[in-house]
Amino acid sequence: MDRVDGRNKEACMEYSGEQQQRNVPEAVTADDCLAALLDDERQALLENRKEIVFEAGENIIKEGFVASNVLYLEEGLVRLNVLVDGRHSAVNLVSPRSFVGLICTFASHNLMCSARALEASRVSLIDLKLFERFVRQNGTFALYLTRHISAVTSRIVHRLARLKDKQIDGALSVLLLEFAGIYHSADYTIPLNRKEIADILGYSKESVINALSRMHREGIVKVNGRKIGILRQDTLRKISQTG
Repeated sequence: MDRVDGRNKEACMEYSGEQQQRNVPEAVTADDCLAALLDDERQALLENRKEIVFEAGENIIKEGFVASNVLYLEEGLVRLNVLVDGRHSAVNLVSPRSFVGLICTFASHNLMCSARALEASRVSLIDLKLFERFVRQNGTFALYLTRHISAVTSRIVHRLARLKDKQIDGALSVLLLEFAGIYHSADYTIPLNRKEIADILGYSKESVINALSRMHREGIVKVNGRKIGILRQDTLRKISQTG
């Protein structure tokens, strides 16, 4: 066997990295994962897929239940929660064309998270055993799925770290901008009441009400019940970074 010196080894690693970058999208989405399935696998998925519609407020995943399906959100909006010290804390907001709770599905036999529909949501259920078969037999799918789970986990960790030391104005600004990104609009109806916003941010309902009223008075956002209009996005973004 030919010996590979340090420079050649480095060149091989660079080439391998370049090959991987060409073949795998930089930010792997749920749809990228499903697109990596072979024709017969895609057909098997379609034949075994089931759809369920959940109304706003309904539980989609219950913590402690046995994981038997992989969930894919077709339409709607879902809140992903974990139970910490007897209290449910939101760790992610799941928008359409995304897996729901995938990072928990393979973590243990029983699900360590819960999920609730924030608005009417249509979910596809994919049999977990079928999904695991795809992982075992399709290396590209397995690679994409690993990259996707890593990306989702990274986003959740960064989101929680970002909110951890925020004052109420900063935390609320992060959430309002997050919903603007989900709805692709500065004007939207937030699918949460004040208590639910407070639960997500870890503040009291009164703190949320006061912060929203202050932003409204200062002309940063327009608030009318659950209707939100971001009037000064640059200011709100600055508060989200420094507040």
